[in-house]
Amino acid sequence: MLRLFSVLLLPVLLSPALCRAETVSADRLFPESTKGFFSVKNLEEFQKLWKQTQFGQFINDPLMSEFKADLQKQLSRRLESVFAFSLDTVSSLPSGEVAFGMIAVPNQKPGNVMTMDVTGKRPQTDQYLSDLSAKLAASGVRQSAEQYKGQKITVLKFPPPAAPAPAEAAKEKDKPVQEPVIRNVFYMFRQDILIVSDQLHLIKLIADRVVDDAGRSLADVPNYQATLKRCTDDMPKGTKPAAEWYIEPLDYGESIRILLQKSVSKRKNKPSIFTVLKEQGFDAVRGIGGVISMKSEGMETVFRTFVCTKQPYRLAMRMLEFPDQKDFTPPDWLPADLARSTTFRFDPLKIFDNFGILFDSVVMQGEEGVWKDILKGLEEDPHGPQINLRNELIAHIGNRAVGMSRYDKPITPKSESTVIAVELKDGRYESMQKSVEKLFGTDTEMKFTMYKKYKIWHRIPPEDILEPEEMTEKRLIDVPAPNKTKERPAAVEPDTPSAFPDGGIVVTPRWLLVSSQMDYLSTILDRMENTAAKSTAFKNEKDYKKIEQIYSEMRVLEKPRFLQFFARSDETIRPTYETLRRGQMPESQAMLAKLINFIIISEDENGRKQIVDGTKLPAFDKVQKYFGVLSLYGSSEKDGYFFKGFSLEPSKTK
Repeated sequence: MLRLFSVLLLPVLLSPALCRAETVSADRLFPESTKGFFSVKNLEEFQKLWKQTQFGQFINDPLMSEFKADLQKQLSRRLESVFAFSLDTVSSLPSGEVAFGMIAVPNQKPGNVMTMDVTGKRPQTDQYLSDLSAKLAASGVRQSAEQYKGQKITVLKFPPPAAPAPAEAAKEKDKPVQEPVIRNVFYMFRQDILIVSDQLHLIKLIADRVVDDAGRSLADVPNYQATLKRCTDDMPKGTKPAAEWYIEPLDYGESIRILLQKSVSKRKNKPSIFTVLKEQGFDAVRGIGGVISMKSEGMETVFRTFVCTKQPYRLAMRMLEFPDQKDFTPPDWLPADLARSTTFRFDPLKIFDNFGILFDSVVMQGEEGVWKDILKGLEEDPHGPQINLRNELIAHIGNRAVGMSRYDKPITPKSESTVIAVELKDGRYESMQKSVEKLFGTDTEMKFTMYKKYKIWHRIPPEDILEPEEMTEKRLIDVPAPNKTKERPAAVEPDTPSAFPDGGIVVTPRWLLVSSQMDYLSTILDRMENTAAKSTAFKNEKDYKKIEQIYSEMRVLEKPRFLQFFARSDETIRPTYETLRRGQMPESQAMLAKLINFIIISEDENGRKQIVDGTKLPAFDKVQKYFGVLSLYGSSEKDGYFFKGFSLEPSKTK
């Protein structure tokens, strides 16, 4: 199946020239063995609403026309690689619901299915299929037909991939041998539903369901029902979602693995990662689903998601028991100019106590006791830190973490700076200081640097290990860790924080800070020391206050929750946008870029490359007006976790 994110993007780029036809809903056509599902019930209405959103206006801006065409081409290729149908087809043929799904019938090969209601458009559909047949035949695709209950199933057999050239074959000789992927596509009509799949048995299964009540459907699955009900119950009465989706994550992942024939891996003779996660208790996650609304409830978009689980949790799944609380007020030292911020509530001891079994199963591929040996080594090795990690470090941590990010200009693949602040329990400052010093003090690859009164621990750059850099009077001096014999001069105050190498860990009276960039870390430390910082605090910003107002109107502030997220989408998107323009996406370290790379980056023996031409994008300043504020919260419930997020148009936060 297409990567889920790619599928979610498809309706965004479809033509609006559609009309609605009432038929059996797709969740009743898809069987109970469906592991992933995405549906737009009224594509015309979806597109109409999308065009009214700021992001819809952004993608349809004339300045974006060349890039949009290139993106459509790439998405079309992905669609064709599974179903042989182009993006234009999916945009022009349906007159009703369009749905995509991954189905895994027990004891049969899983597969992808697409259904399109083409009521009133059979002549156009027949003509397209005739043209498609001629086009594919010219490229070596063989076409045949078979009958099923008096209806024709068209079979498309694609030629096997070409054998690698001798030079390329030599590079591949040491890699695990995999069977070539045999690619077939099947399609048929059942009444006015066009069914397309890469598995013959699934074509027949869906065809039966169009006409008859052939067994339980996805709509009958209790987890699907609970997931969609929780989301729709939160919607205002009389409103309907523009799209809905559902996935059973571990079964979906296993189905993808089987379908792509990637069972040969580093885990030779070992169960797949998805089987291992089930064994470790993550089978408690029964289903994840949600609904999407647009231009609704006074907002641009509203996303509701429910993670349906079964309690009590066992083994490693216990790490995901989050303590809900009401207080999510940002600290005074949180800077006003951040791009995004996340506040998260968690149970550090519960995570630590249940992490070992997951580490042994996943990282060590089933070798038991490795994590215990690591902890024992840290505590008893005479040449190590001799620290009880649980009692001397984790036990000092509270249950709140605050993450923040900003982007430095000029934009580069490493422009993102992130700080994660983990709150300490009351009275644990000195104990945590001693524990961190104990942990890193004997590590020959770690050193600390003094910034004002703070001792910042960071890794020694490889070049410094090979050839230490000479100290200068104007330069910040690196101080040796305790128990090291080499003497170094005392620390000198830096002229600017940029003297720091990248990344560091520091303990403050209230927080343990972990940073990806020293510049940003020093900014946070300065604000913690500055009592006047409150006047320029993030919580006083107009856009954040608008989010708080919305949460108040939703009565969210009265409810305990474990997660709250805020983002200025222009600042969050800018680094990814700029690196995309420069063709630097494969190297980008920004979080959003890593997600988008999933779609627009290809990988072969020559490395990773960007397959969308970003040079066609206009300068970001010309389209920045389209990006507003995003927010999300999450809460624990008896049967799972509920998340609700929304975006606002920029004018509502100015």
